[in-house]
Amino acid sequence: MPKVRYIVLLCLVCLLPSLATAADDPPIPKVEKGVPLSLEGALVRGIENNLDLKMVQVRVPASQEEVIIQEAQFDPSLDASVGSGEDRLPSNSAYYWGDHEKLGLNTATIGVSKRFQTGLQSRVGVETMGIDSNAVTNEVNPAYRTYLVLDLTQPLFKGAGTEANTAGLRISKKQEKQTQFQYLNQAQGLANKVERTYYLLSLAHVVLRHRIESRHLASGLLTGNREKFKAGVVPITEVQEAETAVASRDEKIVLAQQQMETVSNQLKDLLEIRSGDPLYMSTIRPQDLAGPNQAFPNLPEAMNVALKHRPDLLAQKVGLDKLDIRLSYLQNQRLPQIDLAASLAMNGLAGTETEVGSAAGNPYTGNYSDSWNSMADGDGYNWFVGFRLTYPLGNREANSRYRVAGWERKRALYRLKRMEGTTETELKNALVTLRRSLERVQVADRFQKLAETNLTQEMRRLDEGLSDSFRILDFQNNVIEARIRKAVALTDFNQGLADLHMAMGDNLSRFKIIPKMNPEDKVNVR
Repeated sequence: MPKVRYIVLLCLVCLLPSLATAADDPPIPKVEKGVPLSLEGALVRGIENNLDLKMVQVRVPASQEEVIIQEAQFDPSLDASVGSGEDRLPSNSAYYWGDHEKLGLNTATIGVSKRFQTGLQSRVGVETMGIDSNAVTNEVNPAYRTYLVLDLTQPLFKGAGTEANTAGLRISKKQEKQTQFQYLNQAQGLANKVERTYYLLSLAHVVLRHRIESRHLASGLLTGNREKFKAGVVPITEVQEAETAVASRDEKIVLAQQQMETVSNQLKDLLEIRSGDPLYMSTIRPQDLAGPNQAFPNLPEAMNVALKHRPDLLAQKVGLDKLDIRLSYLQNQRLPQIDLAASLAMNGLAGTETEVGSAAGNPYTGNYSDSWNSMADGDGYNWFVGFRLTYPLGNREANSRYRVAGWERKRALYRLKRMEGTTETELKNALVTLRRSLERVQVADRFQKLAETNLTQEMRRLDEGLSDSFRILDFQNNVIEARIRKAVALTDFNQGLADLHMAMGDNLSRFKIIPKMNPEDKVNVR
């Protein structure tokens, strides 16, 4: 009798772990549906909202303002002045009434100056003054004088011609174009990050689904083993092995969830999804990965597109144009400074006749407005024409600046060639990734089919009592890992395609997305 009790007690001890485990099995997690977000939608959101990109985007309107600054150098400018003064000096001369020399002066000037693109500096102005003097020789007092003056200065060598004088303007326009290309390059770089991260998120969802499916398979095996154990068909070790597999696969589910949440946060960061956004607390549900039946160009075709469309290459070429303009300007600055200067002035006079006037009367008697009439009649004039020469002996500064600009251009040319070489390497590597990933997808597909066939056959053997949990779990792992490896290869293929179009410079136009240069505008999707 004690022996029977011992056997019963031993059976209960063996059964308790499995019964407890059955009661404590955690529920199989479900994948949240989440909020769907297409790849095109993610790209548009990223380009519209990403702050790193916006910091580059604001340089575009700033460069446009620089063009206006350079154009403003040729705008006319107005100058004006007005003043009044008086001199009173003790005098012992008989030429002044009283014992002081007195001179009162009221002046006003107004003029317009303009610099022309040929280098011509011009100013036309009017100066008028009222003079009150106690000189005994003045036939009119107070007297009013009015002048119309035209001043011209034209460089003949250094600083002459539109090419030299519009160098800054043309450089600023090139800088505007270069800034636009730099912004497009930054936008394409962001789009590549968004696209790659989007594919990783899609992969994370696939992996999580497969991990949950793997848990379902292990859970089904565990349920079957418990029933067989109760029927006395299999030993307790079969149950325990299935329980261990369930726990292991639960851990893999948690890890897959962790990876999915991490990648989701990375994508939200790129898209600037912050608190208050409907997607902030939601799970992003990406589209399924596109299949491998996507066409892509060969290396010569891709290189031809890249040379025409890559914004970083185009920006570097514009930079070379800027250096060419600067080099031409500095070549002009090596010439001697010889300026042709000319001046022409018309002047008029009017005033109140004094007691010392002639018997016939002074012809310039009149009021202030008569001085303007006198000027218009050409009663008085003066003119001047001459040349001015300035040339530093040795001219070392200008020559050195020119040579430095030449070396800068050569360095920029080397950089362009290096960038073209790097572009070719990027295209080659992207094509290698595409071709090898395509091969991996095909191999993984064969592996998946074989693994599924082996699992089906082994399940039949299990039903016939010819297999065990260890082999079933191993074949289940093979099926799940084959599916995951196929998804990884497909992800690498899509990422390789993204890198290829990034290297070609058409990863935005590929989705018919046109970034806007103005920070206030929305992205255009054709």
